[in-house]
Amino acid sequence: MTPTGKLLPIPAAKSVPKKIEPPPTYEKLFEGMYESVQKILNDGSAYSVYIAYPEKNPRPFIYNSRQVRSASMIKIFIMATIMQEVKDGNISLQQKLAMSDYDKVGGAGVISAYAAGTEFEISTLINYMIVESDNTATNMLIDFIGMQKINEYIQKNGYIDTKLQSPMMQGTLKTPVVGANLTSVRDLGNFFLKLRNYECVGDIYDATMISYLKGQRDRDCFPAALPGKIIAHKTGAIDGIYDDGGIIFGGTRGDVILVITSEGFIGESIVIESMKKFAQFVVYKN
Repeated sequence: MTPTGKLLPIPAAKSVPKKIEPPPTYEKLFEGMYESVQKILNDGSAYSVYIAYPEKNPRPFIYNSRQVRSASMIKIFIMATIMQEVKDGNISLQQKLAMSDYDKVGGAGVISAYAAGTEFEISTLINYMIVESDNTATNMLIDFIGMQKINEYIQKNGYIDTKLQSPMMQGTLKTPVVGANLTSVRDLGNFFLKLRNYECVGDIYDATMISYLKGQRDRDCFPAALPGKIIAHKTGAIDGIYDDGGIIFGGTRGDVILVITSEGFIGESIVIESMKKFAQFVVYKN
């Protein structure tokens, strides 16, 4: 995906094998997984986990899913809402938005260093929001699409624990600040599973979202644990929270949907090391 906003071609359909083996039962596929979560993710943090091996069994393993602060993970739902609006013909990825000094906020990102009046294509703002986790780009997109529209998309598509309630860094007065943004590993995992299966917005739009997620610059967790693997993912970190989640292509059991959220940790580096070990276990499990 380039900053021009040109959509990627629809991926070629995979050839169907001549002989299709029956999928393993859920119980067999995830035998001992509950104990493995507790053994590996045992550093005192409060973890939630979502695992799916879609090529083996469509049913995911979910551990301790609950509504939690979303940090930057909420940005995947903002991206999907925009793609739905593009598909519906309401907006274009080439449409330009001008940044004002009023839009600029701190935290992650780079575009706040640009001069007021700089124009960005929507495709470029999505790229910054996902790849750099840019908060200013995110808030510009929230203001443009509207918080209500984003929450309508979230609820319509069955993400019952997810809600966008405030801009990033609470840095804009255009949208009232009423509470923390929320999600759950169930919602995040289901989103990535739909995306991997090209059942989120539609083939060409899902391919575009996957291309953004493959460009993620935060490589401290899953990519560091799985060098050489192609990973389309998003991370989130704020005030005692570190999350990583997405699609890991080509594990021992095929593609893996893995989402791990943590909160209440004593150190981010400790949590990342635990999550890395668990990602290796899940991806290379026989």
